[in-house]
Amino acid sequence: MTRRTRKNDNVPLRGDVWDAHFPPPIGLHPIVILTSNALIPRLQAVTAAVITGTPGPPSTHVALEPAAGVTKYSVSWVNATDLHAVPVNRLRRRRGRLAPGELEAVESCLRDVLAL
Repeated sequence: MTRRTRKNDNVPLRGDVWDAHFPPPIGLHPIVILTSNALIPRLQAVTAAVITGTPGPPSTHVALEPAAGVTKYSVSWVNATDLHAVPVNRLRRRRGRLAPGELEAVESCLRDVLAL
């Protein structure tokens, strides 16, 4: 992952947790940004995985610590099988950031799910 100094909390970075506005009936829902930092400024949409309160198998779901900023559920998981292209203009609020180990676990799940 490329690390850079955050100059603006309104610019998404890989590993950030954001509330994204999905069409009804979903509405606001937490996601984690997966697009590489180098591409984000050139794209109108980012690839993201949905964060859920429903546990799943460790091969597809990564548990998050509260420090990631998700408060919607008592325990939260990144679902590596629920990927979306989310237009940047649908990102509403930055909640937090995955810890490096959490992002590495998500990347590992993605490699398995997508056979990379």
